Amino acid sequence: MVNNLVGGIIPPQPPIESQSDVHVLKSRLEWGEPAFTILDVRDRNTYNEGHIMGAMPMPTDQLVDRAVASLDKSRDIYVYGANEEESAQAAQQLRSNGFEHVSELKGGLAAWKAIGGPTEGIIESTTPPGADDYNVVDRLKKHQEIQPKGGTSATEAIKKGASNLKESIQEGASNLKEGIQEGASNLKEGIQEGASNVKEGISESNTPKGTDDSNIGS
Repeated sequence: MVNNLVGGIIPPQPPIESQSDVHVLKSRLEWGEPAFTILDVRDRNTYNEGHIMGAMPMPTDQLVDRAVASLDKSRDIYVYGANEEESAQAAQQLRSNGFEHVSELKGGLAAWKAIGGPTEGIIESTTPPGADDYNVVDRLKKHQEIQPKGGTSATEAIKKGASNLKESIQEGASNLKEGIQEGASNLKEGIQEGASNVKEGISESNTPKGTDDSNIGS
């Protein structure tokens, strides 16, 4: 896998799997990870109607020739077709021709749209948003229903993240309050000490020095 170009900012990605969940791909897109390519192997007319934003059209009958001519064989490649079988066949063709990191995108375009992934195309641009397009929770719930059981759901991950964020905010507020109280206390002590020193200085300056009453009139 190509080294991360901005490793200190974008977290390193694990090795690409032979099959990938759409959440993995969406996460990489949102982080701006540059070292991967999405291939749509459906026919060109279907691709033009609607596809994952940024996906390259490479129909199965042209796939190998075009991929060999334009893609590095060590690059991460996500492939999706009209169904799981077409995706698997396309991925196998690429692997057989020397591409090292190829992953079948499970669920294809339908799964991608279910989690609100960005799309483009003739139909996609003219289709009004569905009832749940602006409801992230409903989209995640729908996507979770079509995924295999087991593991942490996206909804649970969001809830956990929100809980951690709330705890962090509360801890930060508590630390800030303690810091303000400690600072105020130190300031008060400093003022009192300064006032005491000023008072002592004034008292000393008003006291006559070098005078001995017993010597007066001698």
